[in-house]
Amino acid sequence: MSKPATPVNPKRTLILKTFGKASGAFRRHMGEMGRARVNASGAARELAKVTQNLEVVLKEALGVSGLPVVTAEAPAPEGAHWLVAPLLSPRNALYGRHEVCMAVAFIDKDGTCPIGAVMLPNDDQCVVAETGLGASAEGLGRLRCANRTELADTLCMVPWKTVDVVAMNLLEILDKAEIHTRKSGNTLLDVIDVAVGRADMAMATRVTRLEALLVNLIMAESAGFASDLGGKPLGPKSETLLVANPKLHALAVRELKFAQ
Repeated sequence: MSKPATPVNPKRTLILKTFGKASGAFRRHMGEMGRARVNASGAARELAKVTQNLEVVLKEALGVSGLPVVTAEAPAPEGAHWLVAPLLSPRNALYGRHEVCMAVAFIDKDGTCPIGAVMLPNDDQCVVAETGLGASAEGLGRLRCANRTELADTLCMVPWKTVDVVAMNLLEILDKAEIHTRKSGNTLLDVIDVAVGRADMAMATRVTRLEALLVNLIMAESAGFASDLGGKPLGPKSETLLVANPKLHALAVRELKFAQ
């Protein structure tokens, strides 16, 4: 007898429909911005409009669920709700860099995040993570962290704020451990690089509530581990993060002793 198929979570279906609408809106708005002849300040104003328009698209698409839809900067409402980020890494978008994404997380009434997604409009991909069902995306398949267990020659994604990298002396710490570094400017895409095995570790500063909740979910569903830079459990109020496979993560926390 064949095993019955696992029923599809209606929230997953809604997330994928929302991605289709938001991805199309992103490409349309960015194309319009690219055709506009504007200076730096004008481009920033246009990008703000793009962000506002994408927020409207996300809120309208997810609002059919009957639940509140709020951005990461807004106060958390009581009960179950959707948490959205219409455009992460706006500076990358402003300069035409590839590393841009949108994010959606369903927050249950107990404050947990059982399902969420990172939408990559430039790649036409939507990485969806769901508790107990893994993290996956069309074209990437099931996400799985690399199994490196030694720090030397690993690749670490570093925080996007140069001032934080300098203040924490991160490059010197990582260089002494013979760890290679790369900087994309997008925390969630860095975490996905770890989850899919393109990078071994990622760290970030100035973490938002949405990022912390999604990172916890994505790492748990891709055989990884997430904490703050001091090794404490990652929570909605965490301001830094460190992700890797469990063995490499424990080694990094023990050996590198990141200052916070």
